[in-house]
Amino acid sequence: MSKQAGAILLAWGLLALWGCGPKAAAPTPTVNESMTQVMAPNAQTIWDITSGAFNDKGDGLAASKISAKDWADLEVAGRQLRDRAQLLAEAHRVTVVGPGEVIMGEHAAGAPSPIGHEWDAASAKQVQAMIDAKPALFAQRAKVLADAGATTIKAAQAKDAAMLYGVSSNLDEVCDGCHQKFWGTDEPPPFPH
Repeated sequence: MSKQAGAILLAWGLLALWGCGPKAAAPTPTVNESMTQVMAPNAQTIWDITSGAFNDKGDGLAASKISAKDWADLEVAGRQLRDRAQLLAEAHRVTVVGPGEVIMGEHAAGAPSPIGHEWDAASAKQVQAMIDAKPALFAQRAKVLADAGATTIKAAQAKDAAMLYGVSSNLDEVCDGCHQKFWGTDEPPPFPH
């Protein structure tokens, strides 16, 4: 074998090995992007579908009021909630905002509210400090949301209205369990002027 042929084989071998090596992990999406683009819209999908499916007594859901498309949409919503929450739960460190991002209500943090008291939501910097101070608690709360997403998937696949009612009726408390600890409130902020 010539030296040139040997060099070419060595180069191809190194390129092949380089392609098989460990890949750099994709950066974890910010908490703000996760909330605005994944968590809020998918939770809303779950709430919208279940709100239209209450039984005549209003104490449960009627499976007959949930269409095949609704069940499919619920499964997608549950999967997206589960996957993003799991990603945040397993992240080495989460970042609240990226460049140019502003969290909802940041403009009102510490400002007087129309009803006479200061609105108690935190700025992005304060939220980051709270998460950094208790990362295990943040991961635990994210895991609770991931579990709610997994239960939504299971309910949708089984077309189990009772299971869906259980998870959807508790979803607000799941969300509040993180908002209250890391955002300072579960109340919506005033709209910016």
